[in-house]
Amino acid sequence: MRTAWLLIVTLCTAFPVLAADGWTRYSNPRFGYSAAVPPGFALTQESDNGDGATFDSRDGARLLIFGAFAGDAAFAADIRQRIAWDEEKGWAITYQKVTPGWASYSGSRSANVLYVRSVALCDGSAAYFQLEYPRSALKAYDKLVGRMIKSLRPAEGCNQAPTAAPAAAPN
Repeated sequence: MRTAWLLIVTLCTAFPVLAADGWTRYSNPRFGYSAAVPPGFALTQESDNGDGATFDSRDGARLLIFGAFAGDAAFAADIRQRIAWDEEKGWAITYQKVTPGWASYSGSRSANVLYVRSVALCDGSAAYFQLEYPRSALKAYDKLVGRMIKSLRPAEGCNQAPTAAPAAAPN
């Protein structure tokens, strides 16, 4: 946990614009990606295998940021498999967009909303953020999701991911 705290402090000083408005940056050296973490989210767990981390907020929202290998599947096939898994968990997926370089999908289950964003990385892997939040906070989270979409990026030198994200995140 101390290491995680040092990483956050270091990243805040390395990215003062993010830190100035409460945003921090999570970077993952194993998969070579980074993403912005909204204000109010605290690191609660880092994965044992180094693929990502979990952040929780006081209002019950949970943010997972992680990398994954697509294995034998192509990027689009991996996303479709993840959508199917979420549907099996009871999420009603109402939006999905899958391209060769990025994908997004969202849905709802009882009083919660799910938003997932992924970008393809150079080595056949992908970076993801998965945000689950209360439906009652939909408008507030729509603004956060838009910024998070733009922030999910591969490391420098990887040209596989998209050059631009869509302007808005449908829910």
